[in-house]
Amino acid sequence: MKNIITLIAVFLTVISYSQKNDPNVRSGQMHSYNPILSNNINKFLNPQKRIKGSRFLFQNFQEPGIIYTGGKTHTMSGLNIDALNQDIVLKIGKDSILILEKNKIDSLTIAGRKFKKVSSNSFYEILHNNEKFTLLKGYDCHIEKGRTNVMKGTTENDYYKLTNKYFLYQNETLSNPFELNKKAVFNLFEKKQKQSKKYIKNNRLNLKKEGDFIKLLNHLIYNSN
Repeated sequence: MKNIITLIAVFLTVISYSQKNDPNVRSGQMHSYNPILSNNINKFLNPQKRIKGSRFLFQNFQEPGIIYTGGKTHTMSGLNIDALNQDIVLKIGKDSILILEKNKIDSLTIAGRKFKKVSSNSFYEILHNNEKFTLLKGYDCHIEKGRTNVMKGTTENDYYKLTNKYFLYQNETLSNPFELNKKAVFNLFEKKQKQSKKYIKNNRLNLKKEGDFIKLLNHLIYNSN
């Protein structure tokens, strides 16, 4: 508990969700007085407008998490990533969350998955990392409008749609976003298309699978022929 209070004191930021693009969150009063939090805005999870699904990367706030900052580690539960607003959040109480200051966070781990800040306070999941390259996965979310049935005069609820893109990080440079397919490989390694096709065929790789894509990247980067 002491660790959580210390972290809140360090990271707490007063940012109203009314300035965000998600109608599912509003500011409100504290459930009970707390001298550390009393002058700050709480972020409520109770929806004003029903939107199906979740804007959070992890389905619940119960996964174990670790935040790394300034050479120190803070272990806690209640961490999550708001993919809609690109925020790192911490749940406190039953229905309230706080936004953490991303500029003070170096990296974090949730449920054994590590996320690293690469640029502009943007966090990416590290899928593979070695001395030659890092494969990163970035997450985003937007709200899709519910379909309207004109004949019945009904409209379905809006819903959150989570999306992701992949990035290759080499020599402190982040590639353009790409999907896992042959086209991405050919764009990343224009001079190794023949080598790529041969390795994919011989090893029966399915490039839509992250593991197979990583195998191909390792082969192409570590073999110059």
